Amino acid sequence: MINNISFNPNLYAYKPQAKATTPSFTGGVQTLTHTNIGSCLEGYIGKIRVRSASDGQERFLNVFKKYIDRNAENYSIRNDNNDLVGEVDIFIRKFQPGSYDTVEHSTDPSHVFVDNLRNYSNPETPYYKAGLEYMKDIGTRLLQIAQRRSDEAMCMGNIKLIAKNESKNWYKNVIGMVEEFPPMPSNFRFNFRNPNSMILPPHNKEPLSRLQGGL
Repeated sequence: MINNISFNPNLYAYKPQAKATTPSFTGGVQTLTHTNIGSCLEGYIGKIRVRSASDGQERFLNVFKKYIDRNAENYSIRNDNNDLVGEVDIFIRKFQPGSYDTVEHSTDPSHVFVDNLRNYSNPETPYYKAGLEYMKDIGTRLLQIAQRRSDEAMCMGNIKLIAKNESKNWYKNVIGMVEEFPPMPSNFRFNFRNPNSMILPPHNKEPLSRLQGGL
């Protein structure tokens, strides 16, 4: 698993994109609402709507894409000063029929694994970078990007991650994720599994895609 992503400014320069889909415009601003993110090349791919924590007003930030490995991508959010406000690494894990244990998995286990999700503008996290304006919805938008990529990769919108202890309640209460391996006191064999492994259940997939207005 890749944990440290180095920043090369040349990779974040604007690159013209092929017109894969019809863009969405919000007040004249191109957002990712109808963008096929997987078909975008590296570089700038569009904007997202977030909220300023100071006044609650809507802001638009820039989204950049970078390939970090085979089936692995980094998405970063930057303001107009090119300051890194947030980022996430995603790993597409697509299983072919017959390649997984149907006894343990009653459905296709394909998913997008989310790692290193950061909101550098949030002063309540250890990743805070001094001087950044606190922006809300950064984590939500990054998870919505991961969910979109899961849909595009035919992973049925499934996303999975390992939550930090301090952020687990946010994933549960705001995003709607649940423990992949809930406690099973009657079956000791499963108790070794990570209680912070979180998945998005089917009934919360659409609510996540619409959370705070969606992408």
